[in-house]
Formats: sequence, C-alpha cells, structure tokens
Amino acid sequence: MSRLRISRQIGVWRVGVTLGILLGLTGCLGGNRETGPNMSDSPIFSAERATPRADLVRQKSVMGGSVTIATPKGFCIDTTSYQDTPSGAFVPIGACAALTKDPGDPKPKKPAFLTATVLPMPVQATVLPNDPDARMREARAFIQSEKGRATLSRVGDATTVTLLDTKSAANVLYVQVKDTADGLPSALSNTTWRAFFEVNGQLVTASATAFADQPFGQGKGYQLLTEFVAAIRKANPGAKSGGGLKALLGGLRN
Repeated sequence: MSRLRISRQIGVWRVGVTLGILLGLTGCLGGNRETGPNMSDSPIFSAERATPRADLVRQKSVMGGSVTIATPKGFCIDTTSYQDTPSGAFVPIGACAALTKDPGDPKPKKPAFLTATVLPMPVQATVLPNDPDARMREARAFIQSEKGRATLSRVGDATTVTLLDTKSAANVLYVQVKDTADGLPSALSNTTWRAFFEVNGQLVTASATAFADQPFGQGKGYQLLTEFVAAIRKANPGAKSGGGLKALLGGLRN
C-alpha cells in the first residue's frame, strides 16, 4: 500500500474519531441528547410553571465564565432548567413569552426551542489534516457514515437518524438531522438544526428545533440557527477560536 494512501486513511480516521468525540459529547449531561435534563418540568413545555418576568435573562456565562451564551431576539434562557458544571453546561432557551406565560412579553416571529451545550474541546480535535477541502470532505463523509449518524442520535442508534443537510461557514459546521428515536417532547418536531463551533477553547453546540404544529418554513431553521450562533459570538468579543474546530473547518464555505 502506498504512503499516500496510508496517509489519507490516517487522515480520515483522525477526522472520524475527532468528530465522533465532538458530536457524541453533546449528549453527556444527562437526560437525552436533544433536550437535556428534566426538560418536561421546564416552563417552555409545562403549562403549570411560569418564569417571573423579573427573572428573564437573554445571556448567561457558563464554564467558569469562559463562554457566554446569548439568545436571538425574542428568546430568553430558562434559568430553572439549565446546568453549569466543571465538566459541561447545558442551556435551554424558549420564547420569553412562553416562559412567563404572558403573550405581551417578547417572542420571536416563529416559536422554536433552542439549546446550547458547552464542553471542553478534546485534544484530539487539533490532530487533523491541513488541507481545508480535505477536512470538509472527510467531516461530511464521517457524519454520513453509520458511526457518524449514531453520534447524532438521541439513543446512539444510526437507524433513527436521517442526515438532511450539512453546511459550513466561518468555522462553523451546520447539520440538519431528523431523529425518530424516542425521548423527544411530543410538542417538538423530530427535525433539528445543529451548529458546532469553538469559543475560547470550548466546544459549543447550538441547536434549533421547531414545534411539531408550527414547522420551520424553507430555510428558516438554518437562518434562526445562524442568528443564534451570531448572538453567542457577539457576546464573546475577542474570543479565541484557534485549533479545534478552526483546525477542522478553517476557511471553509459551502
């Protein structure tokens, strides 16, 4: 076997292992991979619970202040259900009006459930091929593989996942996934947009999911997620994004 072929196979293996770590870690905080812990009790999904207007917040610093999660217009953080531990943070987000149960409070044009997960960037993420085009080809090949789809499943089963779309821009990998696994609140659609990017050496995964009775229009889920990513980046001015996903996605465009 030629050195070139061996080198290429090692590159594919490295990207596969790294993305498996990056995607799989997003489900490590308990609960299920899509909604995180104890979301059935969240005011976002419970008609009985409401957040006082005075407690509404649109941004929150996690992981020892290393990352600030901020929301797009009309959304607020559910401070009753978020988690922030040394090993990772989970931040659920809904319409401000849905949290307070007051239709007069701020709300987006289209209701949606957003989440942000923040985890330490694995060291394996820096050991990747140098060619940006090769990195993206291998990254997309991995998430289209059985192992890649399993990491995107709420239950770790590739057969529950259909990969609908992938995009990349400004060092962010966007993935649209349909997951038919159990564990999702009945109010939500089983199709989700996720974004993977780095902030200050931490892996941030942002997601946007429509409600089952109010699906996203064409392109609207991706648009909302890009707004969410932009809000997080704006809340972290001067954030370092070297290595990690920058090494994986540097300079890539669709």
